[in-house]
Amino acid sequence: MEKRLLNSIPQTDCDALWLLLRNGDKKGLEGLYRQFSHELFKYGLSMVRDEGFVQDCIQEIFIDLWKYHLRLNKADNVKVYLFKSLSNKIIRELKKARKRKTEEIQEEIYSQISIESIESSLINIQREKTLQAKLAKGLEELPLRQKQVINHLFFDQFSYEETSKMMGINLRSVYTLAWKAIGTLKKHILSLAIVLIFLF
Repeated sequence: MEKRLLNSIPQTDCDALWLLLRNGDKKGLEGLYRQFSHELFKYGLSMVRDEGFVQDCIQEIFIDLWKYHLRLNKADNVKVYLFKSLSNKIIRELKKARKRKTEEIQEEIYSQISIESIESSLINIQREKTLQAKLAKGLEELPLRQKQVINHLFFDQFSYEETSKMMGINLRSVYTLAWKAIGTLKKHILSLAIVLIFLF
């Protein structure tokens, strides 16, 4: 898989921009936006397939960063902080939407959860169309939290500890969600293998 641009950004540069932001210099905010907005957008789409909604959430995050810059603390990892902020923002906005809409609309929202970023990574690993379709079906059927964990760990390349912080759950829960998700995907692959044996 092609190395992400985000991973090539030196942490020291991020820390410098974060310090500028905390000191009230808009160059810090603008620099962070230029470096992270594209990856944040792709990440947001991996949670919700609604470009306008994701863009609004990203804009609100950076508006809040500037609005409350005097209250910001030193970030141990700027990348994790921004991804976690977006994840929390999306989840909060989805919860608000659920309260306003009927049960039918709620199901529609969750049916739109995107697996495009996961599928593109799997395609690079395995070119077999039949296997791609089977894996995609398995990913599509995963609950939201399991899908988030898989996306964080294997495609955004976060550690288990970083994933724990971003999702606001303990480390053991991350391992449990990942174990359940991988177990489900293995079943899809196994069923495909059985079919191929009988076909060939």
